[in-house]
Amino acid sequence: MITVVMPCFNEAEIIEASVREWYSEVVGRIPGAELLVVDDCSTDSTGAILDRLAAELPGLRPIRPPRNGGHGRALRFGFRNLAQAEFVFQTDSDRQHKPADFWRLWELRENYDFIFGVRAHRADGALRIVITNAMRLIISAFWGVWIRDANCPFKLMRAGALAKVLEHVPEDSFIPMVMVSIVARKLGFRFTEVPVAHLPRTGGTQSLKGMLRWLRVSRTCAGQLWRLRRLTP
Repeated sequence: MITVVMPCFNEAEIIEASVREWYSEVVGRIPGAELLVVDDCSTDSTGAILDRLAAELPGLRPIRPPRNGGHGRALRFGFRNLAQAEFVFQTDSDRQHKPADFWRLWELRENYDFIFGVRAHRADGALRIVITNAMRLIISAFWGVWIRDANCPFKLMRAGALAKVLEHVPEDSFIPMVMVSIVARKLGFRFTEVPVAHLPRTGGTQSLKGMLRWLRVSRTCAGQLWRLRRLTP
């Protein structure tokens, strides 16, 4: 019925806790549910931990792309390897969200194609908050829509609707879920936003460290959004 897609990279410190939390709270409570963890070619023991857990948890399926491609490409790889499911839920492995908040989205599933989580209070550093605000302004300028938290990794989506939206999202997108948030609205799918909790990161590897890295990534994202604007009605 539902596949939870979770990308990860070098999360040996927290991946077992993250998997067990999501499995206990969500996957183990929905018949036929699956937790699809995309290990983006981790260089630590993340892969070995996932393999051990998969032998214990029947609803856990770890997969690995041929090479490391970053968060966005790992997500696309996961979406290409979905089992037969009516719904897809996207989250991250960093334990910055509460699995219990999933049910707030799940109870609305009959009325919407996309249910987007919105971080009620960001528990990140000031730089990430600035980037999120800048993303909001860029989306508004390019697309004429105001999206509160386009990149929040807490999204419940109908699998069929997601497949149609992804047809408009470039395979190499650095920010595929931002684009999903935009295109779903522009194509007229039913959507809503739900506030969810956001927690400080307590372990694992945080990507995109440093001002220069953020500036390069921000330029890349702005360019990709502009190209998407030109290619999509």
